[in-house]
Amino acid sequence: MSASQPILLYAELLSNIRQVSIGCSLHSPSSSDTQVIVSPDGLEFTVNHDGIKTSIRLPACVSSPQKLSVQNLDTKSLSWRLPLSSTLGQSREFLNASEEQAIPWSASDLQSESPIACRTCHAAIVESGHIKVWKDLPSENWAEMMEFWHCHKPHDHGHGHGDDLTSKGYGASSRISAQSGVGFVDLTSFLLSETDISMSAITHSPPSLESHNRIDDPDKKPQNDESHDLQVTNLPVFCSNCHNQCGVMDSQGSSASFSLFKWQVHVNEKTLSDSEILPTLSHCVSAMLLATRARSGCSKSIMIPMKQQAPPTQGIPPVNSITESESLLNIWVWNTSITFSSSMEARSPIKAMKVFYRMVGQDEANKMLDSMTSDVQDITLPADVINTIIHILRSSSPLLPQSNQQYLNWTVGLLEKWEER
Repeated sequence: MSASQPILLYAELLSNIRQVSIGCSLHSPSSSDTQVIVSPDGLEFTVNHDGIKTSIRLPACVSSPQKLSVQNLDTKSLSWRLPLSSTLGQSREFLNASEEQAIPWSASDLQSESPIACRTCHAAIVESGHIKVWKDLPSENWAEMMEFWHCHKPHDHGHGHGDDLTSKGYGASSRISAQSGVGFVDLTSFLLSETDISMSAITHSPPSLESHNRIDDPDKKPQNDESHDLQVTNLPVFCSNCHNQCGVMDSQGSSASFSLFKWQVHVNEKTLSDSEILPTLSHCVSAMLLATRARSGCSKSIMIPMKQQAPPTQGIPPVNSITESESLLNIWVWNTSITFSSSMEARSPIKAMKVFYRMVGQDEANKMLDSMTSDVQDITLPADVINTIIHILRSSSPLLPQSNQQYLNWTVGLLEKWEER
């Protein structure tokens, strides 16, 4: 623990038992002079040790004496559990935090005809007026559920399983296609037609190759007789101005669709507020993990790097493809909804998801995913995005007392959740 922050305080709301759990890490062993004080309103917790005072705002109002005793002396790790205030008008919805989570930027939140801009440099990727309507995409297993319903309709027993479900638009191999003027909203991205993209604002190449592969003309074909055959899916898309990756392009035959990452772009919301809070990668990942858990019943996930390829006409090898020697991020969702405060986080209290995480080898990941009794799901994301998630998790661990940062061979992390407006 650094000298600039010699006392670490962490508080977490335990809504199911109506308590607030508080942990404290000191730079030196506690003594009879160590003071612990709760403010009269039950919302602030203060520790005074060796002449250094640290306070946090608690995630909920507690009922406690204003001065607490330090029962364990000569230790650097202290903890308390304080009951919630009985006079606090806590709603049932607050105390029994639901696993349901607000989706970052759902279709109902967004203005029609809003431009979509790069969040870093504000360059317009989609010009104002192009997106006439926003629509929420169904869950990822919508096609499989429709196929199950079609094959097991209680009022129709005269059909066979050989019916062409794909021609009906909801076979398991069906996919939703981008439509001009429509912004489809996923948990983490916007699905858009290439006709709505300002092609001069994006490039398929990272900065070092940007001068060779800028997309200046949507009708420009590769200088190769086999242009369509050489097109590949999941081409990374970068902002031409600041070179941040803002999404990926999925090329299918002569058409293409773009998935723009919510955490990399800016869209106008219907409800304007003085303090605009934009979805972050943490918001999107927590929503994705919660949706995966609800869909599959699995609390554990393996993050698989998406195979992204550079334009084939330049002879550039695939990037972000996984190798046998690489480690993969394994996440275990432990608590889907908590509210925490930390003396290391100025924005406390914060709603979050508590997870355990670790890095595993490719062979171990394959065994977990291929097992007949597997309780692990795979989630595919660009490699750079996964690296950022790892950084977010590693940065969140020090918010907790050192004694609470590990569980067996897992590290404890926090992913901030999106709050409904």
